[in-house]
Amino acid sequence: MRRLLPSLLALIVLCSSCARSEVKRLVTAAAPEPFPVPIVELRGSPADIAAAHARQLGEPIRNLFGAYFGRYFENALQRNMAMLAATAFEGKLLPEHRAEVIELAHDVGLDERQVMLGQCFLDLSEMTACSTITLPASASPDHVARFGRNLDFPSFDVADKSTVLMIVHPNDHYAFASIAWPGMMGVLSGMNEHGLTLANMEVDRGRRMPTAMPYTLLYRTVLERCKTVDEAITLLQSTPRQTANNLMLMDAAGGRAVVEITPESVTVRRGNEVAALISTNHQRGADADTGGRCDRYDYLHDAAAKRFGRIDVASVETMLGHVGQGRMTLQSMVFEPVNRIIYLATGENAPTRGYHELDLTAYFH
Repeated sequence: MRRLLPSLLALIVLCSSCARSEVKRLVTAAAPEPFPVPIVELRGSPADIAAAHARQLGEPIRNLFGAYFGRYFENALQRNMAMLAATAFEGKLLPEHRAEVIELAHDVGLDERQVMLGQCFLDLSEMTACSTITLPASASPDHVARFGRNLDFPSFDVADKSTVLMIVHPNDHYAFASIAWPGMMGVLSGMNEHGLTLANMEVDRGRRMPTAMPYTLLYRTVLERCKTVDEAITLLQSTPRQTANNLMLMDAAGGRAVVEITPESVTVRRGNEVAALISTNHQRGADADTGGRCDRYDYLHDAAAKRFGRIDVASVETMLGHVGQGRMTLQSMVFEPVNRIIYLATGENAPTRGYHELDLTAYFH
């Protein structure tokens, strides 16, 4: 018996060691991959938000503004004209956004016109390509409504490496998440604490003198002040609009709409429970089905109809991969507004780089 005790003790120690190793292996295997971009939280007054923005991203802001705008505008004359136009936009901002611009410029050591240009340069530019698709709960086997989006934009070997996720808590307004770049206060793609989600698509348009706020700040205003698609449409209809755009909207209840915006009008195409709602870079009015205007639109339309009822997260990601624009697709994402979840891929040819899941619920409190 005494001879057996050492053997039994050794076996117990060995089994305990194996169990610990197995638990460690399982924990390691289950650990989620780190989110691929910085998550920057900003809250408080406009001055507080700007100060936190500058504190966390001051150097990237300065580098991005220099490197990117140095390539985006072809020569000094174009840059000077853009700066002049940026000055004209300043008086069109909401007071809280104007205060944030002033404070951010001061805190990062840039000219106010440079920071303002970061908010309005898209309004001064030609259109670029983007794609969106929203799907009702009935489209998926798990009955979750989803919103897919590719952002296509020239990188100049700069923007593809600079994506950040901003979580902004403005005083007296709704918190929102924006997939953006350092120094960008407005929203191109985002979701707020109530699940209202939006993303824009550029459309062909002429250039105009500044008569309203830059469109990225208009879309930020939507997320700051609206809970539902209907509230967002009302705000867009009642607020001056600077730039023609398509805006996809979806809320936590599954409401969906494409809002085709011009300075003169707002046209709404709503989703139904038996089909995907899609938008790319043409304003189509009520016509959701006629092909031949955009290959990306046609692919999303036909692929969604073919797989309707079986479209899960992976299916949406695959569809976004098919309509990606190669190196131009810098961000690709799938939102679940009801769950406040985002799946995000970034970098050149983003859909090929793998999507990372993030539950935004905790960040909205």
